[in-house]
Amino acid sequence: MAWQIRSLSDASARVRGAFRQYMPGTDSALANNFVTVTAKVLAGMAHEFELRMAYLAKQLFASTASGTFLLRHGADIGIYRKPASIASGAIIGSGAANVTYPAGIRFVSGSVTYVSTAPASASPLGVLTLLVSSEPTGAAANRDADGVLALADPVLWPDLSTEWAVGASGLGGGADVEDIESFRARVLHRKQNPPGGGKLSDYENIALDVPGVVKAWAFRQPLAPGFIAVYFLFSGRPNLIPTSGDVATVQAAIDAKRLIRIDDSVAVAPTPIALDLVINGLDNDNQTVRDQIALAMTNMLLERGRPGISGDTFTLSRSWISEAISSVVGEDRHILASPLDDVTYTNGRFPVLGEITYGA
Repeated sequence: MAWQIRSLSDASARVRGAFRQYMPGTDSALANNFVTVTAKVLAGMAHEFELRMAYLAKQLFASTASGTFLLRHGADIGIYRKPASIASGAIIGSGAANVTYPAGIRFVSGSVTYVSTAPASASPLGVLTLLVSSEPTGAAANRDADGVLALADPVLWPDLSTEWAVGASGLGGGADVEDIESFRARVLHRKQNPPGGGKLSDYENIALDVPGVVKAWAFRQPLAPGFIAVYFLFSGRPNLIPTSGDVATVQAAIDAKRLIRIDDSVAVAPTPIALDLVINGLDNDNQTVRDQIALAMTNMLLERGRPGISGDTFTLSRSWISEAISSVVGEDRHILASPLDDVTYTNGRFPVLGEITYGA
């Protein structure tokens, strides 16, 4: 049977009963009796001890462990909490024709500074592409393609343009320190999927080890035995869809660890497909409930969704949508007018929340 922690009153009653049983003549019912006070002290100590035992019992399993104990569970199988990482990529500007510029040139965007990491030469027309990395770590250092960086020290580099455009792949790879629940999910995934010399879960584990990756799915094409694709989601991106820079980061991690080079383009970003909803007859229709419905749908798509491919499609059940809506506090009744049936995804498509229309 399950082990129950006794309440203070139960433990105190147990001690008072023991005094009455083994010390006949004592009266543990009197409020100011020495036996009563002693019973309360012993009950308090026993209660704290039982709470400690319950806490330690939870630390025995990765699914319930917390803090340092969970980190030890991960370390035992070679899984460590992902640290914050820097963003990197290419930026494009202009300089003096045919001049080579050294590494160490600084740029700024908002409160984030970047520094060039390698020497580069301007073209005969003065076009210059520099590889840069952010100096601080974190998702806030990522920048989308065509974003603008400013030259931090124009006095030191008078022949360089003051504004620089982020390259087509963006500045990616920046991520915050992994949150504890994401780390727990990786530990459990690793325990449930031990290394197998190149099986699909090995590729998923490699991708999940990259800072910023929150989910990963590896697929084999049934009609192409040499084909492997690793789709993944990246934190800090709109709808968690990775940029080209994020794809390059994950691809480099896979290249460094995989045993057999099956394909040079294994890491793939899912194609987001907006899931539009029409909800009628919503009781208690107010902005708070609507916001909670949008949040519940986003969480449901992250928890249950995955990309689909030819031969291994993904079907989003209509009942999951209604279930997510009904789980919102304050929602009492609704009619899901659209979609009318389950929705199937293939060719790397991944469902993301689109527009929610509320009718009468």
